[in-house]
Amino acid sequence: MGESRARTASAVLIWIVLIVSVTAWRKGVYFEGSFDAVVLAKAALQGAAFAMVLLLKRAAPVAHPVAGGPLLAILAVLAVSMIGALDAGNTTASAVLVVRTVLLAVTVVLMVSAFPRDEVLMHLVVAVGIVGALLAITGVGTIASGGRLEGTLLPISPNGLIVLCAIPALAAIQRVISGRATIGAVVAACFFTLACLATQSRTALLGMAIAVVVLIMSIRTIQRYVAVVLAAAVPALFAVAVYTTFFGALLNREGSASNFTLNSRTIAWQVVLQTPFESLQKWVGAGLSVKTVHVQGQYWNDQVLDSSWISALAQTGLVGTAVLAVLVTVVLIANIRGGRRNALPVALLVFLLIRSFLETGLLDASVTFMVFTTLASAFVPRSEAPSGGQGPSGINAKPRASADRSYQQTP
Repeated sequence: MGESRARTASAVLIWIVLIVSVTAWRKGVYFEGSFDAVVLAKAALQGAAFAMVLLLKRAAPVAHPVAGGPLLAILAVLAVSMIGALDAGNTTASAVLVVRTVLLAVTVVLMVSAFPRDEVLMHLVVAVGIVGALLAITGVGTIASGGRLEGTLLPISPNGLIVLCAIPALAAIQRVISGRATIGAVVAACFFTLACLATQSRTALLGMAIAVVVLIMSIRTIQRYVAVVLAAAVPALFAVAVYTTFFGALLNREGSASNFTLNSRTIAWQVVLQTPFESLQKWVGAGLSVKTVHVQGQYWNDQVLDSSWISALAQTGLVGTAVLAVLVTVVLIANIRGGRRNALPVALLVFLLIRSFLETGLLDASVTFMVFTTLASAFVPRSEAPSGGQGPSGINAKPRASADRSYQQTP
């Protein structure tokens, strides 16, 4: 029991180190090839996490199967981006970002292979929750000043912070509505949901709402207290919509005239979409270092590519984006086919994919990429799972989720 707890604590620590290493330490600064103290510190953290997972993997009693297809697809997309980077002259910065993304993906895959997949997901959710709670609590002063909840300990934007809060919120909500509620789960569900609302991130909140619907639809038998809460939620939401300004303020929040609104973002999207077909950049992109595009006819010169899919087009072209789209579709369908016990992975995927249309991170060293790669790599069909409970070294392993199409949940 003591060894198991130590391994769990080590896994959570590794995830925390990874999360901190991919979270923004500076606002509005993008890597362009120069190495400063922040870049080196984040690289050191990511390297330390990789070293720790190697040690953890060596001590693992059994090797758990990992889906190799997603990792190969990710490597293919990154290879395409490097072809574009060579053509566009963005070699150094893009190469560093590719190496960083590959190292992150390999670290995630090693973590998946060291634990049963239900435990991997639990460790990741706990780690995300710890970092999210810390950043939300320390950033509460941004609400008091009339703004949106954002990080101050680390300068993470509201749109980035909601990822760190929505993931544990969905996990806690799933636990509560599935009849396994505890005081801790209820408190976590309320805290993280309120934190998500405080970020006022509209697209992510929409994705979270749809993800909650997915969780509710997966319930085989609705508990009495869940039915009461759902019934009470309808008039409560109606009252909030009619008698308060919450939804109006959310839709017309302060700063809606800035160059970070949907209208302004689409200007950058048009620049990317209008790349000529005869250009090599249209097909293979210009490398992962492309984070902004130059716009004309506006009072600003550069616009951030705040969309994972538009960013993919700019960075990997039509070829890389097509591979990424196929990967995302296959992973989502495979998890849906896993049945009701895959409710949380499906809900997380729904949330991340809806958010990806207006936020970056799906193909980058980010928490979104970490979670997606974990869910993609942890899904192993029965035909690929080892039979007879034997590991590769003949070590007897207890029955685990790797022989099923779903994430097992401890009652």
